[in-house]
Amino acid sequence: MDPTSSTRLPGRLVPTGGGHVPVRVHGFLPSTAPGRAYRSDRGFAVQLARTSHGVVKVMDGETVLGFLAPAWSQRMDFELWSCEQAGRPALARAVLEGGTGDRDLFVMLTWSRRG
Repeated sequence: MDPTSSTRLPGRLVPTGGGHVPVRVHGFLPSTAPGRAYRSDRGFAVQLARTSHGVVKVMDGETVLGFLAPAWSQRMDFELWSCEQAGRPALARAVLEGGTGDRDLFVMLTWSRRG
């Protein structure tokens, strides 16, 4: 993410290391995408937050853009908990893919290389 980007929010980019993979955001509706999402080919900042239902929601400010699949939510749980304990929002880079009327939202996440 470009550190000079006006879409950057104060917080900690998660995950903090390793290789990144695009993960589809479930429940995403293109009408909820912020305008900057359509202008950025490098992605834009979104916030990740745990829910009481055990899944991770992907947010732009107060707007919920969608949710991560349960398996990815479990993988991110400790890192999100760590951000909560530090009092910092957990941020990720998001990208829109697809053409008009057929867009999907993806967040860039990583997996642990440990067994």
